[in-house]
Amino acid sequence: MGIFRAAEVAGKLRISKQTLFRYEKKGIFPKPRRNRINRWREYNEEEIQKMKQIMGRGFTLLELIIVVVIMGILSALTIPRFESFYTVKLKGAVNNVASDIRYVQQLAASSHDTYKMTFYVTPANRYEVQKSDNSYAKNPFGHGDFIINFTNDPQYKGIGIDSANINGMNILSFDWNGTPRDANGNTLTAEGQVNLSYQNDSFSVRVTPNTGWVRVQ
Repeated sequence: MGIFRAAEVAGKLRISKQTLFRYEKKGIFPKPRRNRINRWREYNEEEIQKMKQIMGRGFTLLELIIVVVIMGILSALTIPRFESFYTVKLKGAVNNVASDIRYVQQLAASSHDTYKMTFYVTPANRYEVQKSDNSYAKNPFGHGDFIINFTNDPQYKGIGIDSANINGMNILSFDWNGTPRDANGNTLTAEGQVNLSYQNDSFSVRVTPNTGWVRVQ
């Protein structure tokens, strides 16, 4: 009966030596004899056939446990990454709204005209910027009307405008000197708020009365 070494056995089983040793360590394969002189592993043909039979059975219980543990670890690492992606996307949309509010305030002050932002909540999820004559302002990043629609925007698709509260209304306006007002032209009695959400996360854009200072919370 022939005697085979680890490299030869690994070749017959079509696995690496490291895999062979790992299977032996985990008890999937029986532990081999050791040469008395050099302590090398030694296998015979019968043992090799038994190992082939074991590999032909598919996953052992131990291997299944290992697979489940690995999948659990990968899931634990992946889920926070998705959550982080969702937060980054929402923050991008919120910062965009805050930036547009600041821009409209500057536009009103520089042109000595009144500009208003109308917020349409879910399911519309958009806001529009208009002049005092109700004509649309021009989008600073394009030549079209100043209409931001999160439903159609590929970058912010899925972002929801949950609510807008500007003295109880959905319109924020700025007069010729940049003072924030409601739809009726009244100064704000409390912070104006626009609340956005995405994938169970939410942020709000707040506008301070009198100064029109904008912050994200």
